[in-house]
Amino acid sequence: MTAEDQLDVPLVRDEALAERARRGSGAAFAALVTRHEDAVYAIARNMCATVREAEAVLQQAFLSAWHELGSFPAGARFTTWLYGIAMKTSLAHRQRERRSPSCSLEAFLPAFEHAGRLVTSKGRWSELEGSSAEPIEVTGLLREALECVGDQARAAFVLRDLVQLPVEEAAAILQTSPLAIRRDAHRARLMLRGFIDQL
Repeated sequence: MTAEDQLDVPLVRDEALAERARRGSGAAFAALVTRHEDAVYAIARNMCATVREAEAVLQQAFLSAWHELGSFPAGARFTTWLYGIAMKTSLAHRQRERRSPSCSLEAFLPAFEHAGRLVTSKGRWSELEGSSAEPIEVTGLLREALECVGDQARAAFVLRDLVQLPVEEAAAILQTSPLAIRRDAHRARLMLRGFIDQL
């Protein structure tokens, strides 16, 4: 291990570690993997149908990141770049597995009165109101319901509500506008909340 690798890693910024990794430091890349594997796994697990698929996507995403370090743009945020690779890998896996939703949660979108007011719901899942500071835990029936949300809305929901990225970073990852991210994440949230309310 070089003297450069022995620096206090927790104090080193992602971009500095990425630069060291680009120059061949396996220790710097390992530090980046340790630092970001939970978020990359959260993306993979919530975009994939099974744990096995998510683990394969996790491995492929970090392998791709290692091979593509040379293309890491100067001045870019490392997380935006890495999470973008994770999302692209997840979406490519879904496409290869032909994982488009076989069901739809459109029927669970909220209803409106004739005057245009939202029909109030008993709202059994307050976390999907978008006001919780804690990450939403997706398990069981909710994971099955998430499989019925289209890729675009699902990706926005995963990045905003589950990984809890700022809207601008989520937009950069999905190469869309912040407005589209807000709309798509909100749509997924409403469908999932409507689904939970019917249980």
